[in-house]
Amino acid sequence: MNYKLFGVLLAGTLLTTACSDSDSTPPPPPPEPVTVDIDQAATIGLKLATFDGVSGALSFSLSDADELAITNAKDYRIVYFGFPDHDEKSSKPKAWKRWHLSKSYLCDSEANECEGLLTETETKGTYTFEAPDLDWDSDATPGAVQKYKVAIEIKGALSSSELELLPPPSV
Repeated sequence: MNYKLFGVLLAGTLLTTACSDSDSTPPPPPPEPVTVDIDQAATIGLKLATFDGVSGALSFSLSDADELAITNAKDYRIVYFGFPDHDEKSSKPKAWKRWHLSKSYLCDSEANECEGLLTETETKGTYTFEAPDLDWDSDATPGAVQKYKVAIEIKGALSSSELELLPPPSV
């Protein structure tokens, strides 16, 4: 048997087969994620993704009990809390360790009264919030607020998320 001729025929067959495979149709795009509208969600779960205590900028995601992304959120109550650094010395240590400041932002879409800016991102069920007038130094000695937490409640027609005090997510 002529091995050289056999090798040429085998290479030609493989090359023809490889070319014909590349002419196949591309795979279909992945299906759109299944979502649920905020007013249809029986439960609302919130997961804080980012939080900047100084500016109040935050991002979070919403999902229901079946882990479906929740869309069209509009109504909310967001409360920021600012605390002093507990390790810092003060002439009034007991009072120093107990005080805090809070700033609230509410939105009632039916009354068309909203404070701050809630935006749904391109990723379904993911939101950002901006608090443009958050100023910690207006109610305290400049620089006194050093630690931050936030409480977020998102409201729908059937339910609302749990309002709990959330520290900034650890990086």
